Amino acid sequence: MSVHESSDAQFARWPGLLSLSLGVLLGPIAALVTQSIIYAATSWTCGRDIGSTMHIIPALSFVVATGAGVAAYLNWRAVGKGVEDEHGAVATRTRFLALMGIAISAFSALLIIAMWASIFVFAPCMRA
Repeated sequence: MSVHESSDAQFARWPGLLSLSLGVLLGPIAALVTQSIIYAATSWTCGRDIGSTMHIIPALSFVVATGAGVAAYLNWRAVGKGVEDEHGAVATRTRFLALMGIAISAFSALLIIAMWASIFVFAPCMRA
């Protein structure tokens, strides 16, 4: 039994599937939660004049999105770092979901950085 065959079995059961799902879903969820919390916390930080606390939210979300990307990369590496497959097997699905998780997590991290940049540019008490 090779290393790739044992990793295929890992991704056929729920712990491996959960790992693949978290790699795909955690980044976008972190980006959406960041946007919601920043929007809700703006009035609170303006009233207390503590705008520097707004940087905690995107920093934690960036760590979560980056961690999801790293987890997806580790899944991709565990199944054999490839992209070309002709068989519809567990390894093919795992490679696809892991690569999709890497891409989605990277895009989500970029989106979180863009939201974070707006905190640097605009003060919490600015109104239109």
